Amino acid sequence: MINSTDLNQGEYRLIFESLPGLYLILIPDLRIVAVSESYLKATNTKRDEILGRGIFDVFPDNPSDPNADGAGNLYASLLLVLKEKAPNTMAVQKYDVRRPESEGGGFEEKYWSPMNSPICNEKGEVVYIIHKVEEVTEFVRLKNKGKEQNKLTEELRNLTASMETEIYQRAQEIQNNNKKLLKLNEELTQREKEIQEVYKRLFDMDRLKSQFFANVSHELRTPLTLIIGPTRTLLKDQKISSAQRTFLETIERNSYTLLKHVNDLLDLSKLEAGKMTLRYSNVNLSDVIRDIAAHFNSVAEERNIDFTLILPKDFPIQVDVPKVERIVLNLISNAFKFVPDSGKIHCTLKSEGPIAFIYVADNGPGVPIHLRDQIFEKFRQGEEGDSRSFGGTGLGLAIAKEFVNLHFGSIGVFDSFLGGALFKVQIPIYAPIQAEEIQKPVGTEELIPALMSDINELKKNKIETKGSSTIYNRPKVLIVEDNAEMRNYIFDTLSSDFNLWVVSNGKQGLEKAILEKPDVIVTDIMMPVMSGDQMVKEIRKIPELSGTYILFLSAKSDQNFRIKLLQEGAQDYLIKPFTPEELVIKVHNFAVLKKTIEALETANRDMESFSYSVSHDLRAPILGIEGFLQIVLEDFSETMDSEALRLLKTVQKNAFYMDNLIQDLLNFHKISKIDLNTRIVDMNKMVEEAIATVLQNYPKKSYSFQVTELPNALANGSALKQVWVNLISNAVKYSSTREHSMIEIGFEEIDGFNIYFVEDNGVGFNKTYSNKLFKVFQRLHTQEEFEGTGVGLAIVARIIQRHGGQVFAEGEVNKGSKFSFTLPKLSENENIYEGVIKV
Repeated sequence: MINSTDLNQGEYRLIFESLPGLYLILIPDLRIVAVSESYLKATNTKRDEILGRGIFDVFPDNPSDPNADGAGNLYASLLLVLKEKAPNTMAVQKYDVRRPESEGGGFEEKYWSPMNSPICNEKGEVVYIIHKVEEVTEFVRLKNKGKEQNKLTEELRNLTASMETEIYQRAQEIQNNNKKLLKLNEELTQREKEIQEVYKRLFDMDRLKSQFFANVSHELRTPLTLIIGPTRTLLKDQKISSAQRTFLETIERNSYTLLKHVNDLLDLSKLEAGKMTLRYSNVNLSDVIRDIAAHFNSVAEERNIDFTLILPKDFPIQVDVPKVERIVLNLISNAFKFVPDSGKIHCTLKSEGPIAFIYVADNGPGVPIHLRDQIFEKFRQGEEGDSRSFGGTGLGLAIAKEFVNLHFGSIGVFDSFLGGALFKVQIPIYAPIQAEEIQKPVGTEELIPALMSDINELKKNKIETKGSSTIYNRPKVLIVEDNAEMRNYIFDTLSSDFNLWVVSNGKQGLEKAILEKPDVIVTDIMMPVMSGDQMVKEIRKIPELSGTYILFLSAKSDQNFRIKLLQEGAQDYLIKPFTPEELVIKVHNFAVLKKTIEALETANRDMESFSYSVSHDLRAPILGIEGFLQIVLEDFSETMDSEALRLLKTVQKNAFYMDNLIQDLLNFHKISKIDLNTRIVDMNKMVEEAIATVLQNYPKKSYSFQVTELPNALANGSALKQVWVNLISNAVKYSSTREHSMIEIGFEEIDGFNIYFVEDNGVGFNKTYSNKLFKVFQRLHTQEEFEGTGVGLAIVARIIQRHGGQVFAEGEVNKGSKFSFTLPKLSENENIYEGVIKV
């Protein structure tokens, strides 16, 4: 009997090559290293010609078949085997093989049912792939032809008819899914690499952030100590004045607030670095809670809050006292922040077995279900956006949760039996066995900054509205700021120069602005009830407040947010901290600017009203004078001497001048008031008519006009005709002294505008005075030299400005002048609009 150990490598190869099945052995780079005789016969190949070669070099797709995909499908299957290290069965493949040259060459149609299986070494690495196929060409041909060959074929068809289509389709699906799976695996690998890289970057950023917080906190504690210490020493001095004491107390309160935030950041960095440890002490927890709660009694009394403690007389426990103090302080302070005046807060302590339970309940707004997990996250607060009621870093509850976790306890928020929020803390009564030695209780020195900060914040957030004593004719300024000390600081800074009103939130600011109509509003952004930017949006909807200047004060320095505020109606923005001088200057400038604009608007209205009234009142007698003069000249001129006729004609000439002047003034004021009903204007036709109108007044002289083809414009026809008549009339008038008067009318294009112009070779003007030409009653020549009212070009400027254009003048003495105006170009659609109204 022969054992497997008796066979050598050559005998193994002989057995493999003699197997009746169709087999190839491939290595991972897809080169052929072994092949069975049956495979060689089925594929018309020779062993020595294919060994060592790549499988796709030996068996390429049929180049004459554009739909051939056998090689691609086989490649996808082999890659999947290498990746998954598992067998892969392929669908039936059409994979043509070369026909021997002796049989005519080319490719012979073949169908195969392949299966690829891996062979792995002891390390799990794929070292070989067994490529096994079964030729099913005849099966497929019989199926495609649908003919009975013999009885055996018929029986086979009957047996397999119900399975063939399903097998074929499922095999195709397997093949397609194999391709998709391979692609998905590649994408998944890439995504996994990307996620790992992002995670690494996030981890590094988080570590750097914590280190930054720790460094900044350490650096800030030294200067804060040097602020708080000397301030407290000065406050002990009985000789300081009341005003000095007020300033020092403000410095002390805000220093404690800043120190609390610094300590929070330092604790956070220690927690994230895993450097926060517990120092257990034996303590009466009831006494700890009573001591902390006592500091809130004055706030409760001030706001008429029912603050109830339900505590056993003695409650011995082993905890880290400073950390439990911080937990209790944060919960009670949080309740006071959100409970309304005359509200209720209950703090309860009890035990169940080895667990202590601390409950803080209130009748405030509660915590929505979707925020009950988020409020314990770092930098998250119960109220979102700029309308939150209280400031802070959003770390209080997050640190409380971390301190509870360090005690192997839990914290959560639920609906309160009082109607608001119920915070529940549970911690073990006894220290764990592995804890360090139980120490004596430490004092509450670490708690002082947080305690002082919270009490000050709760006291200073009473809603208050106040104003300064009103002094006639001083600018009116409304201050909108929720922080009482900042309100007082701004009030004191501005009180000597302005009449002031002070309110605590955006809603009060809106109401006070409507009532008092201030010149300037100085407002914070983040405030309760209504934020500053929301208030500004509402103010800008009120026409009576459209001229009110608004100055934002905020700690937000985001440039995009700043731009957004300016776009929505604010005039300027000051970033805290700011100097009092800067605030006073900005408010003063805005107040002066508003008063100046109001004075100019009043003066303009008065002037227009006066001019319009005078024009109407003067025109009636002027028309009477002109009528009677005409009668006298027609009926009595023959009986008058030459001097009388000269005097009458002088009167008639000046009456005509006054009539023209009054008509021009009326036209000037009408332009400001009429509605511009615009249409598409045929500029060429309009210029032609304007030239004819002007030349009627100059019948004795000939003028040379050069007119370029002009583009149409969207304008009020009658108003625009006044423009052309005035400009062409000026060109004719001021070139009338020339032997050959030449006038050019044309246009240029630039940046979406058409620039129309009228140019002459007349007397011109000194370009120094070009900016005066378009103002009322501005003339550069005497009435004797050239007649005119001095109003025509002012009418031109006003008409063009109302159409969204501009006017220009160029000139040189004795070399002519060029007057231009711009109008927006018409779009292609406007130019071909069927309803064009040509004026």
